[in-house]
Amino acid sequence: MPQEQNKLLGRFRRHLHTQALIQRNDRLLLAISGGVDSRALLDLFHRAQAEWDLQLTIGHVHHQLRGADAETDAEFTAELAEKYGLPFYCKKIEVQNHAKEKRLSLETAARELRYKALDEICKTCGAKAIVTAHTQDDQAETILAHLLRGSGLRGLRGMPARAVIPDVHFPVLRPLLPFSREEILAYARQHELLWREDQSNTEARFYRNRVRHELLPLMRRRFNPQINASLTRLASIAGQTEDFLRHAAEQALKETLITAETGKIILDLQRFWNYFRGVQAYVIRAALERLTRSATTLTFDETEQILSFLNPTHNQPLAFPRRRHLWRSEVEIFCEKAGVVFSKIRPTPQAQFINIGQRCVLPDAGIALTVRHIERAETWRERSAAHLQFVDAALAAGALRVRFPQAGDRFMPLGMRGFKKLSDFFIDAKVPYAQRGRAPLLECEKEIVWVCGYRLDERFKITPQTQSLLQLQLESVPENFPIAV
Repeated sequence: MPQEQNKLLGRFRRHLHTQALIQRNDRLLLAISGGVDSRALLDLFHRAQAEWDLQLTIGHVHHQLRGADAETDAEFTAELAEKYGLPFYCKKIEVQNHAKEKRLSLETAARELRYKALDEICKTCGAKAIVTAHTQDDQAETILAHLLRGSGLRGLRGMPARAVIPDVHFPVLRPLLPFSREEILAYARQHELLWREDQSNTEARFYRNRVRHELLPLMRRRFNPQINASLTRLASIAGQTEDFLRHAAEQALKETLITAETGKIILDLQRFWNYFRGVQAYVIRAALERLTRSATTLTFDETEQILSFLNPTHNQPLAFPRRRHLWRSEVEIFCEKAGVVFSKIRPTPQAQFINIGQRCVLPDAGIALTVRHIERAETWRERSAAHLQFVDAALAAGALRVRFPQAGDRFMPLGMRGFKKLSDFFIDAKVPYAQRGRAPLLECEKEIVWVCGYRLDERFKITPQTQSLLQLQLESVPENFPIAV
């Protein structure tokens, strides 16, 4: 074997060791398209297979975008699997339909579906990880494309050697990132490897191809012959900086956290402003990630809007407790006396009719309500509490149901002689804004009997003439929306 190619194989093996990308006896799914990069990846892993006692499987994703060429690619990859004696799986994806339905570019749609397909193959074959053939050139293209789009540190760090991708259950390994496409091409030629050329990789209509074939060559020729190395260094610095900011934000989140409940996080706004602006942005992202239970990529504009909203020179939480900022129709951000509240927006639970004597559970609201007939008991007044109330059964003799607040709701709070808007009652009772829309209401024939947990209606109270009572009991139950912080 020529010295240079032997050196590449040695570098590849050392890279696997130093980065701890794989372990002995690992089951790996190699994502093989048939192109030169994945063809070299297959050959390199074949040569390392015995040393590591690896169990390899080939996975091929058919994008159904290039007609007969795509079919030939699939057949070629199947033949490679047979040649190397490896299991082979091929999965077809509907890129065009997905792009149209989700309003995505073909590139983005293909990437989403490709990883989903590889994830499914991984489950089927029992592999531990997905291995892709991304090279140093791919890394440079990715970083430059992100830079041109105005990416933050997360985008500038490029593709990590080991990645966790949203909605993909298995880690993605990229062991060829240290190697240039030129090195990979030389390796493939030296070992007389056959591969397929994807003509779509040269089409200028794709953004990535314009970066690859137009911008990067221009930069190498006119500005910096070592642009790949420069961008790779930038990725390393950005990655280290982002790791630091994420760590600092996690610590800041713990230090500013007042409350972490189901679907809601409250932070101490005064302490929040003691941190550097960069840490503040990452604290916001960390809070949103916990509420949405997904990796959140905040745009620069979104971050600026939220920070501006929270800025004490623009926001007066004590004077304007209802002022709010809506983030992507997913999270509502507003200020109250306690601090800044991040509240997950959830559909209002459906109203439910209540059968007397049966426990009515609303898991989406995290409550259960039970209404029971009881004989008049002299101790009802002493037993009454926020979660346990008693009303006149004769006055609440109609159909009972539990629902949630709507615009225009009114009732007659116990002790009053006139009606009051429910919204005004909540304000006067200092009910936190985040809790108002999900406060359960028990009603009888469309009249509010009990603002559960807060106040009975005067019209249903127990009087000296009351013969029998209804006991109303409110309980908390686990919601269908757990949040862990």
